Amino acid sequence: LAPGNAVTSLGSTTALKLVSETRVDDAITGVYSHRFDDAWLVGGASNAGCRVLRHFDFTEAELADLSPGLDADATNGAGIYPLVNEGERFPVNDAAKQPRLPARNDLYRREILHELLVGISDVEARGYRALADRGATPLVSVATAGGGAKNPDWRAQRSRMLGVPVVEASNGDAAFGAAVLGLRG
Repeated sequence: LAPGNAVTSLGSTTALKLVSETRVDDAITGVYSHRFDDAWLVGGASNAGCRVLRHFDFTEAELADLSPGLDADATNGAGIYPLVNEGERFPVNDAAKQPRLPARNDLYRREILHELLVGISDVEARGYRALADRGATPLVSVATAGGGAKNPDWRAQRSRMLGVPVVEASNGDAAFGAAVLGLRG
């Protein structure tokens, strides 16, 4: 792992970790650092994540069926902020942050799913910008883990939004990452 390499875990929440030559800590934006060999793991965790997909009652079959065709050039023009409840911790630490979600409409499930995925991508991009704005090493690539990592259309859209390659992590198990960190002391 070299400076600029990062991992995004897309679970019920969205967690970012970036290998940085510079330590960055900022309670106002929820950014923290851990020592990693001669570098730092700089990151944060958003309350926004794939949990919102369950909130909209998307099944695994629907996610697989409706995800293809996600526009890689899509932007978050609707301003979706996919929280399930009030409150955010990263990329802005705001206990009063309100969700901004698409209207529920069973006739437009594909469009709603695409808006939610792009909204999560936008939170990820804001997170990496928050790290860079505070002096972290610039983002070079992202390995992604968690349930959302398996979606190739979404990975392509996230890659375009982040401006770097986004690939599925070779081992997405959180215990694996903890074990690697433990071995490094």
